[in-house]
Amino acid sequence: SKATVSVLYWILSIRLSLENVRSNSNPLGRGLMLGVNGAAGDVEPAMKGLRYTAPSQITVEMTPAVSPALSSHQSPNNMNQGMLDDKLEGRIDFAWDAISHQPKKAYCITCGSFCGFFFLFIVILMVAGSSFFPFSAEVPLYLRGHVTKQRSDAITEGKDIADYTFNAPDVELRQSVDTLGGEREDLTLEIIYFPEFGDVLETKILQKMFEFEQRVMARNEFADHCLIDYNSTEVAFEQSNNVDMITKINSQSHNCAVHHTIVWACDPSLGTPCSKLASTPIGLMNCNKSTTCTPDEFILEENFKVQKAHTYANSIPDRNTVEGLNSNNFLKLVDSQFGAGNQIAKAVKTEFTFGAPLKGYKTVNDDPDGQSEDLAQWLYDEYHTWLGDGQISGGGVSYIYNGHGMLGLYIQEVMVTDGMFAIASMVFVLVYIAFMTSSWWLAVMGMGQILMCFPVAYFLYFGIFQQRYFGVFNMLSIFIILGIGADDIFVFLDTWEQSGHKFKSLGKRMSYTWKHAGKAMLVTSLSTMISFMSNANSSFPAIQTFGIFAAMLVLVNYCAVMVFYPTVVFMFATFFEEWKFCCGWPSKFATLVKQELRPVTFKNVKIVMDEEGREQFEEEVRSEPAVSQWFRESYSSGIIGAKIGIILIFIVVIVVFGIQASKVEADPKNAQFMPSSNNYQKFLDENPKHFARGGSVNAVKMIFAWGIDKENPIDRSGTLATDVDDPGKPVWDPNFDLPVAARCMLSICEKAQEKSDERKTGGYPDFPIDCFLIDFKKHVDANDTALWNKITGLGADKNTFYELLAGWLNTPKVMSMWKPYIHAELVDGQITLRFISTELKLTVESSNIDPDDGKALWNTWEDWFNDQYNSEPCKSVAAQAGGFQSSLDFIYVRAKLVEEALSGIYLSVGLAFVVLTLATTNILVAFFAVLVISCVVVCTMGMIPILGWKLGALESIGLVMVPGLSVDFVAHLAEAYIESESHDREGRVRDMLARVGISVVSGAISTLGASLFLFFPTIQFFNKFGIMIFMTIGFSLFWALVFFPALMSTPLGPEGNMGNWLYVAKKLYYKFKARNTHELPPAGEI
Repeated sequence: SKATVSVLYWILSIRLSLENVRSNSNPLGRGLMLGVNGAAGDVEPAMKGLRYTAPSQITVEMTPAVSPALSSHQSPNNMNQGMLDDKLEGRIDFAWDAISHQPKKAYCITCGSFCGFFFLFIVILMVAGSSFFPFSAEVPLYLRGHVTKQRSDAITEGKDIADYTFNAPDVELRQSVDTLGGEREDLTLEIIYFPEFGDVLETKILQKMFEFEQRVMARNEFADHCLIDYNSTEVAFEQSNNVDMITKINSQSHNCAVHHTIVWACDPSLGTPCSKLASTPIGLMNCNKSTTCTPDEFILEENFKVQKAHTYANSIPDRNTVEGLNSNNFLKLVDSQFGAGNQIAKAVKTEFTFGAPLKGYKTVNDDPDGQSEDLAQWLYDEYHTWLGDGQISGGGVSYIYNGHGMLGLYIQEVMVTDGMFAIASMVFVLVYIAFMTSSWWLAVMGMGQILMCFPVAYFLYFGIFQQRYFGVFNMLSIFIILGIGADDIFVFLDTWEQSGHKFKSLGKRMSYTWKHAGKAMLVTSLSTMISFMSNANSSFPAIQTFGIFAAMLVLVNYCAVMVFYPTVVFMFATFFEEWKFCCGWPSKFATLVKQELRPVTFKNVKIVMDEEGREQFEEEVRSEPAVSQWFRESYSSGIIGAKIGIILIFIVVIVVFGIQASKVEADPKNAQFMPSSNNYQKFLDENPKHFARGGSVNAVKMIFAWGIDKENPIDRSGTLATDVDDPGKPVWDPNFDLPVAARCMLSICEKAQEKSDERKTGGYPDFPIDCFLIDFKKHVDANDTALWNKITGLGADKNTFYELLAGWLNTPKVMSMWKPYIHAELVDGQITLRFISTELKLTVESSNIDPDDGKALWNTWEDWFNDQYNSEPCKSVAAQAGGFQSSLDFIYVRAKLVEEALSGIYLSVGLAFVVLTLATTNILVAFFAVLVISCVVVCTMGMIPILGWKLGALESIGLVMVPGLSVDFVAHLAEAYIESESHDREGRVRDMLARVGISVVSGAISTLGASLFLFFPTIQFFNKFGIMIFMTIGFSLFWALVFFPALMSTPLGPEGNMGNWLYVAKKLYYKFKARNTHELPPAGEI
């Protein structure tokens, strides 16, 4: 700030005549020139009117000259220091006086600078695009250095690199494969039905379901996307890769395959009556014909339904028999409680299956991402609104739904609508500033100043801190800076209004405002900035970047309000103060409300020194706004009079909230992104709850990988921690040899799927492992049971192994099924096998596993996998069959989030104490201010269990910002307490509240109002973010404006030099110096 003033001063001084500056008729000029030239003979005129502050904090005015009693102890060095201080004060006064006479130029210069940054930002963005502003909806909440993340990234990147498809066909039968991509993404539309009460298998409910599903299949273009049922002749052409014939078949129309539902009838033409368990398709409806029935000919008979349901309820799933396979498929569609003799189901599910390649694509691998997006968009456009309107009438049953890609598109749509609440927050702050200032000019310029901070802060973020990620969390900082920016504006304008009761000159008023408000805002801004900056050491890139960018916003906002906003105020005072906009609104309304809040004049007694150094009592007349007077008299008297009761009440409050805070526990569930009543959120919650057979979509997946280096699975050199799309390159294991390792790998696969409560495996066939070696061995054994041992293990016949494997994979259906687990790439024209992976769903859900249990489970699997290499068939081939297990990386993320939320709070509060101690020079005031901040943190944490929340990702991130937001108000009050001219603590409390009380309240209202709009978005992170801000600001106002003044008015509140560490340091310094040099300290330091 001093550098800025110096620059402004020297620029403006060029416009003045040098002779006028040096003129003796200009005391200010003489003082300034004296400071430069150091002419000792002119000390007395230069120091005329100089103000000292004695240790007792009593204002001492030296008039008309320096007191001989004081000057007798001053050394030339101390005189020079006083002249330097006077020179700086003079420069500030001179600069603002000069600017006040040229407000348009000053405004154009500062506003032009901001606009220049903005347009520069736009130009660079247009030229460089995402390389300059790499916005990403991905949130890098991961532990990049943890072994679980390293393994997970190595497998994911390995799949992208080693994506060669063996025997890739030129064209495939259209809509013949029900998965897409390397992750085998299911192409389905799922609908879950619930009865209003009782059993969902009641006949009348099943009839409604059947009629409803016919209408689902009758939607536009359903046949162009559904999985097609091809006959054996057509499949044979595909297997022979007869391009011409397959192209011809694709041009014809075909029937959709039967979707997975319990309301369907079997096909008697296949040779098995519908009453038998071996009949297919599965379902509880009957077909009385000997040939295939159309859906119009299906019959829903009570007796048949009961008998068939009884058969399924008492059946045993088994993939090796038709009956067992049918039973397995039926039980996956009904509530997990159905079975083992229980024929009542609380929920059933229907899956409509779609196929790839879609129309317009040749094969499944022909732009799989494009096919996935096309299908998702069609599903969303056709079914989202239609299903949301409720298509089953008459009651008795309800449903929820989700489909391939529909959730992602829904979130994108909701993000747009939720963004309107952000705009509403800005509008509220704009209108509120306009109301409080009675000026649209001050409000619009203030809001523009806040928003213009973004490009400048981003240049610092991108250029100095070299950050190459900008995500959702960074965008949310707008709500933080709205509150902080509005608070600084109110502090500045309130100080400006107070200056009007002291000075008439605009330059003098601004000089007073700039110095006093600048210091107050510097303390709060620095405390807030450092609090946010403490997050830069977070293990999570998303939190790191959020903390850095938020800190830069606070820094730039402070600079803006100190450099740009004064020119706005000058323009207002010169041109717009009487300007009525929009029929006088908000000025007219504000006048009606504030008509009683006129300035109040009162008398004040102060102590001054006469020419001989004697104390004199002098009565002065002061004037201040009525609001400030109310805070000084009525409010302060109430606080001081009831201080003991207030403190006791707050002790009770902190104990209650402290008890609640101790109940905070980690949330084992995944973050909830939508309200519990939302269809998609219901689906995410209910699907794993009712359909756990075979592992739900949320089941923890255990992945084995062979062929990637276990000790150093990924090379991250040259990558950024925040780059979600480029985590690094996998490090291949040069010793991996599939034929030699196959027997070991097969053994691990077969043992892994055995039922185990310790390893959370459900056992075969309910929880089978996806391991291609199991099916490949069956293929090999079908021809020669002795061949397997010849082509695997040490001394394996590798050529025969690969010949058999290539022949087996030549079948498109086999290749489609196992391609996601066999990873190879072309290297110099040669097919190079890189690694093999498997996948096993566990019986626990990723959405509700406790972090401690998750860590224990990971350790159990790690020990189990390593133990397999202590015995055959793995021990002898350990070098060629090296691998690892990969799972549960999200568990460590959850645990670390909770850990860092707490450690981040401790660090932020500790740094706030350091900053406040340095800024206020009073360790007691800083300690009590930090006590308030700590109480705000405890109360906010205590609200988490009260609201029914647990400490998950969203809550942990919210807690990160609590210290940064809670420091603002109490820091303003602490600084005002120190700056008070009163000697006693009660007088300081009154001055403190009169000076910044209204600013604190105004800033709180603006932030509370802005955060209130975040209560309404659909996305729960915005909702919780808004609630966290609202609670933090509410508690901050509560503790800062009630508890802090009550505490400071007790004997604990410092007065005089009590707690002033700088005073103690100076005293020790001069004591030491006097002992060695026998030089007395200056009078002002005694």
